[in-house]
Amino acid sequence: MRVYLSGKMSNRYVEDVKSERKRATDELSKYGIKAVDPAAAEAALWGSHKKARISTKFNRRIMTAMVDKDLFLIRRSDALLYLTGDVVSEGSLLEVAFAQQIKIPVIMVAPERYYERWMGWVNIFVPKDHTFIDIKSAVRFINRKYKKTYEKNKIYFDQAIKKAITLTDKKRKK
Repeated sequence: MRVYLSGKMSNRYVEDVKSERKRATDELSKYGIKAVDPAAAEAALWGSHKKARISTKFNRRIMTAMVDKDLFLIRRSDALLYLTGDVVSEGSLLEVAFAQQIKIPVIMVAPERYYERWMGWVNIFVPKDHTFIDIKSAVRFINRKYKKTYEKNKIYFDQAIKKAITLTDKKRKK
């Protein structure tokens, strides 16, 4: 199972983003779930000094490439984990909308929204039972709610592919 990591990156400290995503990746791996982290490929564009912030000023060509890559990765994921639901992020909200459009479940880490101290559209579009106070709780939910379905569907998918290959091989031999 693969889970795409979404969340605000621009104008945040590089170290904060990296540590947040490492926590999510480590937590997912405890359950045998793979993190799909777009930040891994983008980190080369970030500064490396102690207080480096992730830029908000990429040119159109670079931004287009990043968006295309992110959409590609979301399409190949089984769920999306929105790590910063309490922080407004244009890119993350569009990733959430895209995932929902293609029927990929969205799970959000947003303690303020969870306790309804902050209420907005996101509270409505990401169901309350898919909103959590921390990464650990969100990942446990993904494991409990979606991993079994993934495994069942993967078995079915693998059998369908095997059958299709067998039929194709038989036709070639004739």
